[in-house]
Amino acid sequence: MDIRVFKTFIAVAEHKHFGHAAETLYITQAAVSARIKQLEEFYDTQLLIRDKNNLRLTPAGETLLSHAHLMVSQMAQSKLALSIANQQKLGFNIAATPNIWDAFFSSRIKEALNLFEELMLGTEISVREAIQRKLDDRSLDIGLLTDPIKDDGFTNELIGHFDLSLVGNHVNFNSDVSNYIFIDWGITFQKEHALHHKLTPRFKTSTAMIALEVILSKGGFSYLPYELVADLIKEKTLYAIESPLQIKRPIYMVYRKNNLNENIIKAFKKLFTKLQ
Repeated sequence: MDIRVFKTFIAVAEHKHFGHAAETLYITQAAVSARIKQLEEFYDTQLLIRDKNNLRLTPAGETLLSHAHLMVSQMAQSKLALSIANQQKLGFNIAATPNIWDAFFSSRIKEALNLFEELMLGTEISVREAIQRKLDDRSLDIGLLTDPIKDDGFTNELIGHFDLSLVGNHVNFNSDVSNYIFIDWGITFQKEHALHHKLTPRFKTSTAMIALEVILSKGGFSYLPYELVADLIKEKTLYAIESPLQIKRPIYMVYRKNNLNENIIKAFKKLFTKLQ
């Protein structure tokens, strides 16, 4: 049933006059009569009593009037809701572990925002376990990790690497240093680090930026992404230390299989690969 039929019925009930209702709705009086007749045929009952100088609702008409107001109101609300929804941007969520954020993603936010103007991009820093859980319940679209998720329900795309370099606020580094900062760069790094260094860290963190701030303010040594500290090394604020442990860490873009945003995922993969 056309919602305009109910609007016409409401106008007739309010004005108690077909002509006045027609003027309000900017239609002819014949159109008003036709719509009221359509309603009465649909409900198979008389809705109006038409006396010569008196037009009033029947009990059935009185009952229908409240429902007509409700239907017209709900239709208007639904149109408004759809209009708002059409103006909203598609949401797409990316999470990175703290080390990937510092070493790779934070410097590429601008390019990611420019990739899709109509996209509402959400980003967060989280631990690997939380990222996997959110990917699993599909509250995340992409996770950026240093180690793949070994599960048949996930796709792991190797999109690049970043270099880790041992740096410090001075060049005198040996196994006796007391201000070494250990950053958790993943399982592979932990194994290789244990083979080459017998150090007792003064401080441990999962975030490169925290380690860098400590070194700059208090002094010390740590393995940091070369891209993060290259300018500081050139300025001789920090110094690159020769080390047997020269590591390239992988960056995996992980997502659930059968993701509805597959085209967006492909575009981000192309962007991240290009920015390596």
